[in-house]
Amino acid sequence: MKEPIKIYYFSPYDILRPRTNQVLDMRFCEGFAQNGCEVEMMVPYVFRRDNIKKSELFKIYEVEQKFKTRYLPTLFFSDVNGKWHFFIISILNTFRFVRIIFQCTSGKKVILSRSPALLLSFLLMRKILGGKNLKIICWAHEIQGKITLRWVYKNADSIIGTNSMITDDLKKNYKIDEKKLGISLNPISEYQLHHRISKAEARKHLSIQTDKPLIVYTGKLSIGQQEAEYILQSAAQLNKYHFILTGGKPIVVKHYQDWCVKKDIQNVYFTGYIHDYSQIKYYQFAADVLISYYTPKEHNVRYNFPSKICEYMLTGNPMVTPDYPATSDILNERNTIFVKPENMEELAAGIKKAVDEKEFSGKIAERAFLDVQEITFKKRAKILLEFIENL
Repeated sequence: MKEPIKIYYFSPYDILRPRTNQVLDMRFCEGFAQNGCEVEMMVPYVFRRDNIKKSELFKIYEVEQKFKTRYLPTLFFSDVNGKWHFFIISILNTFRFVRIIFQCTSGKKVILSRSPALLLSFLLMRKILGGKNLKIICWAHEIQGKITLRWVYKNADSIIGTNSMITDDLKKNYKIDEKKLGISLNPISEYQLHHRISKAEARKHLSIQTDKPLIVYTGKLSIGQQEAEYILQSAAQLNKYHFILTGGKPIVVKHYQDWCVKKDIQNVYFTGYIHDYSQIKYYQFAADVLISYYTPKEHNVRYNFPSKICEYMLTGNPMVTPDYPATSDILNERNTIFVKPENMEELAAGIKKAVDEKEFSGKIAERAFLDVQEITFKKRAKILLEFIENL
């Protein structure tokens, strides 16, 4: 009988405060566990009063296939950020890596991380200590040009990009062998696919009662965020619509509430940061139109693949977004309403089109749902495991 692959996933994020990156890491690990892998996830522990309980970890993340989690004793009391925090995490992970090396006497073992900087020390130590049965793989959400990280890309056993723009550029600009490159996308989970809810259920759960078209943005919210300002400017033009924006610390929410008061924008509601990530889906399903309108000034639009894209596609609601390279693997004119970037008038027009042309937007949303059913972490992990087996 074939021995299952053992996956060690090293995350730079503290998973007891769910945010987008943490959600992706958890679901990525679950995808491998659902394909029979033994998965162990290493994460830094941050001491916070508002941490979710460890016992509720998988429930909050809606992860059905459990896996082992190990918490690094970092003694951090705030968000993992900066060189000093990273240095401590690297040291602690190095001790764990040494143990893994000496445990690799048989079977195939794989180390995965989205952090190429973390993998740097692992690759150097493998050269010293050996470890023929141990594969080191980078899960790339972007390409960073530092010399040390270029060395990681060239010396890792494989690089899995979240989209084909990343793998294309690694092949073209870094001369990485195509056989070492895989694509994960940023999928949905099997749980999400099989536990959809209706618009009526979502609105009842959130106590939303409105006859106006409901336009929703879910994601990060920060002061000076151009995406947020474009959406709010569109809300000013579409004053017969109701807008909801999730996310944001209290100081951020206060900033935008004041911003709306100054500009006499009265049709926007801010939820603030939602601690229970499983509640985000209710806003997505409650919407009439969903927005993702990030800009080149805030993200590398060739690489940045928002995780909410596939979540939006799952809802059966039309999505309005710019046509950026990073999402070209899954988005097209049949499943998305594309609008020009960095143009408030175009965004407002796209939203209005989605609301007014119901037959058109209905077909768009239906096509998106059909397409996203094949983009789950379980299905993508199965493809990636076949790829890993052949490395």
